Amino acid sequence: MNADYISSLYNSRSQFSRYVAIPIYFLSFMSELLTIVIFLSLKTFRQNSCAFYLLSMSSFNFIRLIISTALVVISMSFTINWTSLIVFYCQIRSLVALSCLINAVTLLCLAVIDQYLATCARQRWQQWSNIKVAHRLTILVSIIWFCHGILYVIYFRQLSPINTAICISVDPVFLQYHIYGYVLTLTNLFPLIAVIFGLMAYRNTRTLTTRTNPLVRHELDKQLTIMVLVEICVYAFTQIPYSITNGFLLLNTNRDPVFIAQWNLINAATLTLNIFTNGNSFFTYICVSKRFRRQAKYVLYDIHLSRWQQNRIHPDQTVMERET
Repeated sequence: MNADYISSLYNSRSQFSRYVAIPIYFLSFMSELLTIVIFLSLKTFRQNSCAFYLLSMSSFNFIRLIISTALVVISMSFTINWTSLIVFYCQIRSLVALSCLINAVTLLCLAVIDQYLATCARQRWQQWSNIKVAHRLTILVSIIWFCHGILYVIYFRQLSPINTAICISVDPVFLQYHIYGYVLTLTNLFPLIAVIFGLMAYRNTRTLTTRTNPLVRHELDKQLTIMVLVEICVYAFTQIPYSITNGFLLLNTNRDPVFIAQWNLINAATLTLNIFTNGNSFFTYICVSKRFRRQAKYVLYDIHLSRWQQNRIHPDQTVMERET
């Protein structure tokens, strides 16, 4: 009886992953790709410090989706045993996944703080919101979290019995740090800080009309403030459930097959929701910003699609050119 029940739970997990997780993964992949294309195509975004943080965040999300999330989704969907793979690759996947996640959430936090500084009434604080500072902070943050990720290459040397696409720590002390320091603290502390600064930035945008800054800058500041504030809310909604279930599974010592199968199914659901943590940018911005919808239409249709249509050579045109 238990064997049939366990088998049905794993089958449900696979079916859920195939028909829900895989479509969500592809939507997330396209979301971050489109965000990167739009931010790189418009000078307004390329010269803005907050937009640069968001562009860098989407780049880290995109890398994580390709190198890490894809492997985990395939593992859940088709129950592939990855133990035949070199463990070193799993360690590299841990380095990329954890570094990209903490980089992305840190840059999102910096984007919110940047918007608070940009909308602040004090001129001295506004000076810190510039593209040069954004470049330097992004490089510094990337170096710090990459060095932090190297620890996972050193200590994550064993494949997880729950998901063989994931490595776990062989050192109990580092495992405690990973659970309490990284999963439960770092990945949730930065969003909390971002929410506080986001609310203050939103309050500042309501007084922008009384200042002497150009109207275009007012509209851009309002747009970016709303975008980053909603982005933080989406991150909290999609990350916190996974952090709780992941932390519980890491702390769990119960190896009962029925218990593991049940929590595997729960973990698959929260992990699927967590994919949106790294792949919601485009859809979030489209939903909350009318200005971004116009910008997206201009970039995707007026620039790239029109350019592709102009460069396309029709067969009839080629025949006519040969006849002449």
